[in-house]
Amino acid sequence: MSAIVDYSYYSTVYMGMEADETSFPALCARALDVVGAMTRWAVTEESFDNLPALTQTLYQKAVCAQVDFFAVNGLDSVNLSAGVDNGFTVGKVSVHGRSGTSASGRLSTSVAPMAVGYLEQTGLLNPSVPVTDWPMLGGWFGC
Repeated sequence: MSAIVDYSYYSTVYMGMEADETSFPALCARALDVVGAMTRWAVTEESFDNLPALTQTLYQKAVCAQVDFFAVNGLDSVNLSAGVDNGFTVGKVSVHGRSGTSASGRLSTSVAPMAVGYLEQTGLLNPSVPVTDWPMLGGWFGC
Protein backbone atom coordinates (compact mmCIF):
# COMPACT_ATOMS: atom_id res chain seq x y z
CA MET A 1 0.00 0.00 0.00
CA SER A 2 1.14 3.52 -0.74
CA ALA A 3 2.47 5.78 1.98
CA ILE A 4 1.12 8.75 -0.01
CA VAL A 5 -2.58 7.80 -0.13
CA ASP A 6 -4.37 4.99 1.65
CA TYR A 7 -8.05 4.04 1.74
CA SER A 8 -8.58 5.85 5.03
CA TYR A 9 -7.35 9.14 3.53
CA TYR A 10 -9.37 8.57 0.36
CA SER A 11 -12.63 7.85 2.19
CA THR A 12 -12.43 10.16 5.22
CA VAL A 13 -10.33 13.17 4.18
CA TYR A 14 -10.88 13.31 0.40
CA MET A 15 -14.39 11.89 0.86
CA GLY A 16 -14.09 9.70 -2.22
CA MET A 17 -17.16 7.59 -2.91
CA GLU A 18 -16.40 5.87 -6.22
CA ALA A 19 -13.92 3.20 -5.08
CA ASP A 20 -14.61 0.57 -2.44
CA GLU A 21 -11.98 -0.79 -0.08
CA THR A 22 -11.50 -3.93 -2.17
CA SER A 23 -10.84 -2.19 -5.49
CA PHE A 24 -8.91 0.73 -4.00
CA PRO A 25 -5.37 -0.79 -3.96
CA ALA A 26 -5.36 -1.54 -7.70
CA LEU A 27 -6.97 1.79 -8.60
CA CYS A 28 -4.57 3.70 -6.35
CA ALA A 29 -1.50 1.95 -7.75
CA ARG A 30 -2.50 2.90 -11.28
CA ALA A 31 -3.48 6.43 -10.20
CA LEU A 32 -0.05 6.90 -8.60
CA ASP A 33 1.54 5.82 -11.90
CA VAL A 34 -0.47 8.36 -13.90
CA VAL A 35 0.11 11.22 -11.46
CA GLY A 36 3.79 10.25 -11.26
CA ALA A 37 4.13 10.33 -15.04
CA MET A 38 2.38 13.71 -15.21
CA THR A 39 4.86 15.14 -12.70
CA ARG A 40 7.85 13.46 -14.33
CA TRP A 41 8.34 11.33 -11.21
CA ALA A 42 9.33 14.37 -9.13
CA VAL A 43 7.57 12.89 -6.09
CA THR A 44 8.40 9.51 -4.61
CA GLU A 45 7.27 7.89 -1.38
CA GLU A 46 10.68 8.81 0.04
CA SER A 47 10.56 12.48 -1.03
CA PHE A 48 6.87 13.08 -0.29
CA ASP A 49 7.43 14.08 3.36
CA ASN A 50 9.91 16.77 2.24
CA LEU A 51 7.25 18.64 0.23
CA PRO A 52 5.46 21.68 1.67
CA ALA A 53 2.20 20.74 3.42
CA LEU A 54 0.00 22.36 0.75
CA THR A 55 1.84 20.54 -2.05
CA GLN A 56 1.43 17.23 -0.17
CA THR A 57 -2.31 17.83 0.19
CA LEU A 58 -2.78 18.80 -3.46
CA TYR A 59 -0.73 15.80 -4.63
CA GLN A 60 -2.84 13.46 -2.48
CA LYS A 61 -6.05 15.01 -3.83
CA ALA A 62 -4.76 14.57 -7.40
CA VAL A 63 -4.16 10.87 -6.73
CA CYS A 64 -7.64 10.52 -5.19
CA ALA A 65 -9.24 12.32 -8.15
CA GLN A 66 -7.44 9.89 -10.45
CA VAL A 67 -8.70 6.95 -8.36
CA ASP A 68 -12.28 8.24 -8.80
CA PHE A 69 -11.69 8.66 -12.54
CA PHE A 70 -10.51 5.06 -12.86
CA ALA A 71 -13.32 3.77 -10.62
CA VAL A 72 -15.95 5.43 -12.82
CA ASN A 73 -14.36 4.69 -16.22
CA GLY A 74 -12.78 1.32 -15.45
CA LEU A 75 -9.12 0.45 -15.75
CA ASP A 76 -9.55 -1.79 -18.80
CA SER A 77 -11.53 0.73 -20.84
CA VAL A 78 -9.10 3.52 -20.01
CA ASN A 79 -6.07 1.39 -20.97
CA LEU A 80 -7.66 0.30 -24.22
CA SER A 81 -8.88 3.75 -25.23
CA ALA A 82 -5.48 5.38 -24.68
CA GLY A 83 -4.15 3.93 -27.92
CA VAL A 84 -7.26 4.44 -30.03
CA ASP A 85 -7.39 7.31 -32.50
CA ASN A 86 -11.06 7.95 -33.21
CA GLY A 87 -10.27 10.07 -36.24
CA PHE A 88 -11.21 10.01 -39.89
CA THR A 89 -10.01 11.31 -43.25
CA VAL A 90 -12.09 12.77 -46.06
CA GLY A 91 -10.06 13.73 -49.10
CA LYS A 92 -7.15 15.86 -47.89
CA VAL A 93 -8.69 16.65 -44.50
CA SER A 94 -7.86 14.53 -41.46
CA VAL A 95 -9.55 14.85 -38.10
CA HIS A 96 -8.06 13.02 -35.13
CA GLY A 97 -9.89 12.05 -31.96
CA ARG A 98 -7.00 12.90 -29.65
CA SER A 99 -4.43 15.64 -29.52
CA GLY A 100 -1.50 14.55 -31.66
CA THR A 101 0.76 11.64 -30.94
CA SER A 102 2.82 13.11 -28.13
CA ALA A 103 3.08 11.29 -24.84
CA SER A 104 0.95 13.95 -23.20
CA GLY A 105 -1.70 13.44 -25.88
CA ARG A 106 -1.78 9.70 -25.24
CA LEU A 107 -1.77 10.13 -21.49
CA SER A 108 -4.43 12.84 -21.59
CA THR A 109 -7.18 10.33 -22.37
CA SER A 110 -6.38 8.61 -19.06
CA VAL A 111 -6.11 11.69 -16.84
CA ALA A 112 -8.78 13.06 -14.54
CA PRO A 113 -9.34 16.78 -15.17
CA MET A 114 -9.52 17.35 -11.40
CA ALA A 115 -6.10 15.72 -10.97
CA VAL A 116 -4.64 18.23 -13.40
CA GLY A 117 -6.41 21.05 -11.59
CA TYR A 118 -4.87 20.05 -8.27
CA LEU A 119 -1.38 19.57 -9.73
CA GLU A 120 -1.41 22.90 -11.59
CA GLN A 121 -1.29 24.64 -8.22
CA THR A 122 1.85 22.78 -7.08
CA GLY A 123 4.42 23.65 -9.75
CA LEU A 124 4.94 19.93 -10.33
CA LEU A 125 3.66 20.15 -13.91
CA ASN A 126 6.62 22.34 -14.93
CA PRO A 127 7.52 21.23 -18.48
CA SER A 128 11.21 22.20 -18.25
CA VAL A 129 13.65 19.35 -18.62
CA PRO A 130 16.89 19.37 -16.63
CA VAL A 131 19.86 18.89 -18.94
CA THR A 132 22.80 19.28 -16.58
CA ASP A 133 23.66 19.79 -12.97
CA TRP A 134 27.25 20.82 -13.65
CA PRO A 135 28.04 23.63 -11.17
CA MET A 136 30.12 25.61 -13.68
CA LEU A 137 26.95 26.18 -15.74
CA GLY A 138 24.89 27.33 -12.78
CA GLY A 139 22.95 24.15 -12.14
CA TRP A 140 19.79 22.97 -13.89
CA PHE A 141 18.66 24.45 -17.17
CA GLY A 142 15.21 23.97 -18.63
CA CYS A 143 14.54 23.51 -22.30
